[in-house]
Amino acid sequence: MENSFDVIVIGSGINGLSAAALLAVEGKKVIVLESNDAPGGAVRTEQITVPGFHHDLFAMNLGLFAGGPVMAALGEQLTKYGFSLVPSSKPFCSVYPDGSMIGVEADASATIKNLAAVAPEDVEAWEELTAKLGLWAPFLIGVLNSDLPSVAAVKTLWKAHRALGTVGLYEIAKLALQSTRSFTNENFQSPKTKALMATWGMHLDFAPDVSGGALFSFLETIGGQLFGMVIGQGGAASLIDALVQIIEANGGEVRCNARVDEITVDSKRATGVVLATGESVAAKKAVVSNVNPRLMPELLPTHVAQESSIKRVEKFQSGLATMMIHLALEELPPWTASEARTYNYVHIGPYVDDMAQTYTDAAAGRLPASPTLVIGQPTVTDPSRAPEGKHTLWVQVRMLPLDLADGSRWEDISEAYADLVMAKIEEYAPGLKDAVIARAVLSPTDLERYNANLIKGDSLGGSHHPSQFFFLRPVPGWGRHRSPVKDLYLCGAGTWPGGGVGGSSGSMVAKILS
Repeated sequence: MENSFDVIVIGSGINGLSAAALLAVEGKKVIVLESNDAPGGAVRTEQITVPGFHHDLFAMNLGLFAGGPVMAALGEQLTKYGFSLVPSSKPFCSVYPDGSMIGVEADASATIKNLAAVAPEDVEAWEELTAKLGLWAPFLIGVLNSDLPSVAAVKTLWKAHRALGTVGLYEIAKLALQSTRSFTNENFQSPKTKALMATWGMHLDFAPDVSGGALFSFLETIGGQLFGMVIGQGGAASLIDALVQIIEANGGEVRCNARVDEITVDSKRATGVVLATGESVAAKKAVVSNVNPRLMPELLPTHVAQESSIKRVEKFQSGLATMMIHLALEELPPWTASEARTYNYVHIGPYVDDMAQTYTDAAAGRLPASPTLVIGQPTVTDPSRAPEGKHTLWVQVRMLPLDLADGSRWEDISEAYADLVMAKIEEYAPGLKDAVIARAVLSPTDLERYNANLIKGDSLGGSHHPSQFFFLRPVPGWGRHRSPVKDLYLCGAGTWPGGGVGGSSGSMVAKILS
């Protein structure tokens, strides 16, 4: 017998669950179908090294979600079901080969003191940029939380024009198109301050010379000071658990080990799905796909998938790949810059040119000799993730090739490359190896194995370069979270506003279907 729901959501990533929870609370009958054995997509917490050490396998920073529309709408219920945010007063720092560091803190005066000790020539510019973000933030956030294109976004831009003037609006447009190198050269003198900002571009796929990187780097660097950083107590998966409970408490269903083989289409309208088991599930109102857009044609009937409007999405490009290294530690890394032990993120670039070379190597299929490292120290603020006195380390290796030019397989080389990464960290934290209790390495191949949306290890769900960002995401004709098929909607990192644990695109789809 065919089951019937108002809305079917394919995939239980943060945006799929956000959409389902918001719709369920409104009284819609919702089902979320997940092919894996656990919900969450790229938000998973597991004891992957040794028992008692809880590691966020992929995403760790929940700042976007904390300040986003889903938290605003469901915050009380999320808290009811056990989700708790742990704020960090010291969100991130960058360390340098000479043993120095620059730390960004939620206390602006402390950040200025840190900057003045290393790059006093950049203090004035930093303060000017801080003031500028304070003025721009309401409008930037307004656009990020609006579908594109939309009346709401136009209204936000009009308000920005009235408040900032034509020149101010043009400055924002320039920032959105500028490379990080161009922006930092324009504003800073010290190579260390420039690198401090450029590392944030490398969190996505914005090498220093890629157009569009300045916006994200600016928002995260200065925004880290203004808005801080938060993680989920006990692990990021506590957010997933709470969203699932909200869905189920409001009559919805989250079903794992339920792989969708096909989205059924009748007279150009999405009518439901067929599971790998042969079971059919009908959708009265809509099907919402929290699937990488590039994989969508595989889910549609052949006659639909062959249409030019559908095939266009096959050209949606991935970002470069990522490796994750998880460590169970006896103690925090013995950083030469000892104050780095107090920050949630430690960045190793070390400099803009190094990051540019890393990107060039990875894009050419070569293993970077000096990858950019984002090193998370979650137990600095959340000691519950490890036994008393012990720590976890979360190492994101950015960026790596999608395909290895020499024909090597990640299965054969991942441990050796992880050794190279560990040796690089040792240069900044001599003696780290003596503190390691256990190590787990997740290669780009492992990332895709955990989550098919992370194609070839692209942890971003698709490149964020300007040609497929803003109203062009994922591709022309697939914008505003709509597909060319009636009643088939998209959410997730492959749609606006892109990657990160935010839930905004899920919220936008829920608003459309309300």
